[in-house]
Amino acid sequence: MSNEAEEMQVVQDLYAAFGRGDLPGLLNLLDEQVDWHFNGRPEDIPFGGRWQGRAGMMDFFRTVGETCEVLAFGPDEVITLGEHVLSLGRERIRVRATGREFETDWAHLFTVQNGQVVRVREFYDTAVMARAFLEN
Repeated sequence: MSNEAEEMQVVQDLYAAFGRGDLPGLLNLLDEQVDWHFNGRPEDIPFGGRWQGRAGMMDFFRTVGETCEVLAFGPDEVITLGEHVLSLGRERIRVRATGREFETDWAHLFTVQNGQVVRVREFYDTAVMARAFLEN
């Protein structure tokens, strides 16, 4: 298997673990010092900002689970670019506190080294997300 095929498989395995709620399996695909940045302000989106290391990622996914009900989520297109994997997809989420739903396209850029994700950058329509988190 080529390096690009291996890197794509790591990302596909990560999405599969997320989809089945397998946090230990997901964390095993992440480097101990993973640098994960969700492009959004924590004051607008509870899981926005930078998360580091596996312990930080446990907090990230716990926060996502506590604040959101995932109604639909998944990549539509996955492209390898050397050690990077670009994933384009969409999701539909219900915010638990407000009951509001949002739908957004997204882009995830992964850096994979030695069979583990070392860096992630997530890009969303954060305005649509932040509105769903607002309480009236």
